[in-house]
Amino acid sequence: MSEKIYAGMDLGQRFHQVAVVGADRKELVAPFRVGRGCQGIQEFFDGLHFLTRDPEQMVVTVEATGNYWNELIWDLSARGCEVYLAHPKKAHDLRRFFALHTKTDITDAEALARMPLVDEQLSPVWVPQRVQQVLLRMCRLRWKYRCRIADIKKRISRFADTVMPGIGEVMPIRYSKSARLFLRRYLASGKAKRVGRKRLSQIMSKAAWGKFSEERQRKLWECIQNAPDLGLLPDDILLEAGVQLDELDMLEHQVERLDSRIAELYAEVDPQHILLQIPGAGEFLAAALTAAIGDVRRFPSGKHLISYAGLAPRVKSSAGTTRAGQGITKHGSPFLRAWAYLAANTARRYDPDLKAYYTRLRKRRKHHNVALCATAARLLERCHELLGEGVAIVRESPGQIPCTGSDPKV
Repeated sequence: MSEKIYAGMDLGQRFHQVAVVGADRKELVAPFRVGRGCQGIQEFFDGLHFLTRDPEQMVVTVEATGNYWNELIWDLSARGCEVYLAHPKKAHDLRRFFALHTKTDITDAEALARMPLVDEQLSPVWVPQRVQQVLLRMCRLRWKYRCRIADIKKRISRFADTVMPGIGEVMPIRYSKSARLFLRRYLASGKAKRVGRKRLSQIMSKAAWGKFSEERQRKLWECIQNAPDLGLLPDDILLEAGVQLDELDMLEHQVERLDSRIAELYAEVDPQHILLQIPGAGEFLAAALTAAIGDVRRFPSGKHLISYAGLAPRVKSSAGTTRAGQGITKHGSPFLRAWAYLAANTARRYDPDLKAYYTRLRKRRKHHNVALCATAARLLERCHELLGEGVAIVRESPGQIPCTGSDPKV
C-alpha cells in the first residue's frame, strides 16, 4: 500500500484504543485495542501489517493524556513513524465535531486519526534528546517540591499564629535555625513558661548566633504570655509542629539532591550557560527554561515560543472588530509559563530594558500580574534570541533519537 495510513490512539491506563483511516478519512480496519509498553507497540504494528509493513507510511496521532504518551513517541519515532501529539482540548473539540452526542474510546481514536488530515497547523512532535528529557523531568520535580515546601511553610505559619498570636512579628524569618528550634520545643506556651524567660532568652540567643536582640526577647515573652487556650495539650501542639517541620526538612534535602543533579545535566546540555546572561535568572531558572525550550530551532520566532508557553493574548474578532484587552490563552506548557513568570519577576529588578517595559505598563494602570505576564513574554523573546545565536545542541550518542519538528501550538 503506497498511500499513508493515519492511526489514532486513545490512551488509557489498562489499554490503548486504535482507529485507522486512509487519506480519504474512511475507516480502513475495525478499531482494535493494544496493551501498554513494548507489547502494546508490537500489537499495534501486528494489527496493521496487512495494510503496510513500512513504518514510514504510518502517521500516528496520540493525545497528551497523563504521561502515557511518553511510552509511545520514543519507540514510534525511532521506527520511522510520523508522530503527532495532540492537545486534549483540540482532540475533545474535534471528537464533538464528528460525534456530537457520543463519547467512547473508539470515537476519540477516530477523531485523533483524522486530525492530521483536517488540521494544517499540526506538526510532528519534537522528541528531545535523552539528557534534555532527564533535565526537564528533574526541573519539574524540583518545582513541585518547592511548591510543596511553600504550602508547608504557609500551613506551619498559620498554625503558629493560631497557637501564639503575634509570633510572626517576632520571628519574620520563621524557618531559620532559631525559629525552627522554638517551633519544635517551645511553641506550646506551657513548655516555654516552664523553662523561664531568662533561660529561654539564652537558648534563642545561642541558636541565633547572638543576633536575638533584647527587644525581640521581650516581644517573644509577651507572645508566650498572651497565648490562648485552644483545648490542646502541649505535647500535641509540639507533635503537630514537629511532624510538619520534619516533612519540610525532608523536602529541602531532596531539593538539594535535585539541585546537584540539575547542575550536572545543565552543564551537559548547555556548557555555555547561555540563559545565565539574563540578569536575575539564576542557575535553576536558566536550566529549567533551557530544558523546557529544548531545541530553539523548532520555534520559527519568539512569538511562537510565547504561544507555546501560553502567554500570547487571546484573539476575539467579529464583524471586522477586534476586542482589545484579552487575557492570555494559558494554552501551552504550564511549567514554562511559570518559570518565565518567576524569572521575569526577578529580572525586572535588574535588567534595564525589562524594568522600563514593566514600569511603562504599570503607569498605564495595568495590574501587576498583567504587566508581569507581558514582561515574561518579552523575556521569552530574549531567550529565543540568545539561544538562537548560540544553540547548545548536545552531540548525539549512539542509540539516541534525532530531533524532529514540532508544532508550537501543541
